[in-house]
This record gives sequence, structure tokens and C-alpha cells, in this order.
Amino acid sequence: MSNNNIVTSEELNEAIDSLSKNLYLESPDLWIDFSDKMGDNNFDEMVLFFAIKYNYPAIVKHAIESHLIKLDSPSRNKTFKSIKDHLLSVADQYKNVQIHNILTGKKEELQKEESSNSTHDLISNGDNSYIPKFICPHCNSNIFKSGYIVSEEVTYKYSKDNNKTIPISSKTLDNVTCDNCKNTLKEINNDFLQKLSSVQNCISCGLDLTSTGIVDKIKMIYDKDLSKFLPNKTSYHCSNCDQEINDYQKEHFNL
Repeated sequence: MSNNNIVTSEELNEAIDSLSKNLYLESPDLWIDFSDKMGDNNFDEMVLFFAIKYNYPAIVKHAIESHLIKLDSPSRNKTFKSIKDHLLSVADQYKNVQIHNILTGKKEELQKEESSNSTHDLISNGDNSYIPKFICPHCNSNIFKSGYIVSEEVTYKYSKDNNKTIPISSKTLDNVTCDNCKNTLKEINNDFLQKLSSVQNCISCGLDLTSTGIVDKIKMIYDKDLSKFLPNKTSYHCSNCDQEINDYQKEHFNL
């Protein structure tokens, strides 16, 4: 998306055209349905599902900010109470932190580089090293320092051979609880927090910067005496979402 985070018509049309091609390859019937919806300007749950699956944040952001979909409405997928719950699950399934943040309204907060008011960032712990930061909205503690709880669901079955119940499967649940105040943190899971914990990952979209790449931008200022522009400041950005990387990441990558 553009640097000012407003989805332009050109960006939206490019995203729709690209998604349309992906859907045609997946299923011509899906492509026809999608084309009909776009013709009616219908950005419904199905459209956003595939926008998330194929990583088109511009479509999701446009639908939400233009009020083209009510996220609190019941989901057509009966497993979820609302469209928002369904789409968040899809974003987590495809490990798309950027779209997760758009759905939860945390996008602008994530873009405040090293701000004390941001929900999460990298902070110094006083010995010239850094730790991630995610502030619990209930007790204002950094859960990466105070700790957080992730539960595991274990399925047991009675074994005649052992004459007792034995575990046959287990899985980590999505719920995350602040260890300091014991309150559940909504709309995040352990996978999301794991992405934040790596200095190599973008703090906005969560992708690995060593894979997606970094773009350098040079700010130029005009010198009246020389009558020309001169380099003033270089900044480094994630090539996927244009989020500027912070000082610790620049130090980590020797930039």
C-alpha cells in the first residue's frame, strides 16, 4: 500500500485484478462469483476470505475503511460468531500479521516507530540489548517481561493395555493470558507473539526481512546556494509493507 496508508484506486484495482487471476486458476466458478461481486461493489465475507488467503491487504483495508462490510455481523461459517472472528482466524492460519492488525484496528499503532504509546515494539532493558514489547491493556505490563500463558488441549483415551487413560493428541490453544493479571488478551495468539519476538521480522506485517528484503529511501533537501537537491537522511523500509525499520533492526543488520 502507499506510504500514507491510504488505499488508492490504482492500488485497489491492481489488487482486485491480481486476486481475480489467482481465483481463476483455483476455480473458474469462484472467479465468476468474485467477478460478479466486484461488479456490484460487494466486498463480502467470501471476498475478504480470499483477499486474506492470497495476501491482498489493500482489499481488506478498503472494505473496512469504506464501511462495505460489517465485521460484527454473523459469519456464514457457523464455527465463528462473527465475520471478524472468522477473518481473524484466517489471517492467523496464513500467518498474516499485517491483515490481522488491519482487522483489529492496530495498524496505525504499529507504525509509530519506537513510541512509548505503541502496543508493541522493541525496548532497551538497560544492558544494551533489546526485548520485544506488547503491553497488556488490563495491567499495562509488558507481557514479554512479565510472562504470558498459553494453554494446551490434550485428548485422553482409555487404554485397556495400560488399564488407565493415556494422552493420544494435543494442540496449543489460541488463547493468550497475561501472567501478571490473569486476563485473557483478545485477538492475539502465540503465533502472532512469536513473530513479534524476532528482530528479523517486520514489526508491521511480520514477514522475515531477510526474505522479503529492505528498501532504502533517501530524503533530499534543496540547497538554495547550490541550486540543487542534496541527500539529507536515509531510512530503511520493509519491501512488503513499507514499514520503516527501527534503530535496533538497523544495528542488527549493520545498516
